[in-house]
Amino acid sequence: MVLVTLTSDLGLRDNYVALVKAAILKRVPEAQIIDISHETERFNAIRAAYLFEHAFRAFPENSWHLVGLKSNLEAERLLFVRMDNQNVICPDNGFITLIEGYEQAKIFVLDPNLYPFKLFAMKSAMVDAFDFLVQPGNLERQLKMVICEDFQVLTRMLPVINSNSLVGSCIYVDDFGNVVTNITTEIFEKAGKGRKFKIQLPGTAVFQIRKDYPEAQDTDALAIFNSFGHLEIAINRSKAIKMLFPNDMQYRGNFNVTVDFLA
Repeated sequence: MVLVTLTSDLGLRDNYVALVKAAILKRVPEAQIIDISHETERFNAIRAAYLFEHAFRAFPENSWHLVGLKSNLEAERLLFVRMDNQNVICPDNGFITLIEGYEQAKIFVLDPNLYPFKLFAMKSAMVDAFDFLVQPGNLERQLKMVICEDFQVLTRMLPVINSNSLVGSCIYVDDFGNVVTNITTEIFEKAGKGRKFKIQLPGTAVFQIRKDYPEAQDTDALAIFNSFGHLEIAINRSKAIKMLFPNDMQYRGNFNVTVDFLA
């Protein structure tokens, strides 16, 4: 059995994902295919990276991950990435550089003549590359090749730490309407140094970190570190995104969350 995951912005309304799976099963019939997500926002590599980063490492070592996502950088070739004992095939569009720890990964360029990045590359070139590399001995030969150093790079969004405040950005909004920020537990503790704090939100403020959503009253705002260690703004039994962006405002997701540390 070969375990392979799929992450894409193809959506589920059309038949594109089924066609990718069909191509994989024709080439590698023993493949077990698992979907990470196909509903990532197009050209929003930051949100896609958040979903992928907190999923791919959970799979058994030497699993395969095919990532077909668009970013604001145009891709002309495919990369093979050996990272945390996982195998990733993705476009050279900066996506992989948004994953924490990518600096320690081994990144290789796949020959564009053999695996041309063209229309519906996830079904064609990406599956072809997967089929080749998964065959006995081919991965080991690939890992002996020269590592790529001229891949495209995107800048990760990091929180801004000041003496009495911490400013983070929204990086994801889940289906529950919870707003996930790039403030991690480690960053929060480093900036806060045990001080009391206030997170100012529209019409309210939060002064503590909850351990679970039901700790707050229904419809009350709360802050929580989610299972991935990111600070999340939520409303118990409602959607935090509605508070941050009322119905008469167009949601763009490009907003900040400020934590003020009190003396």
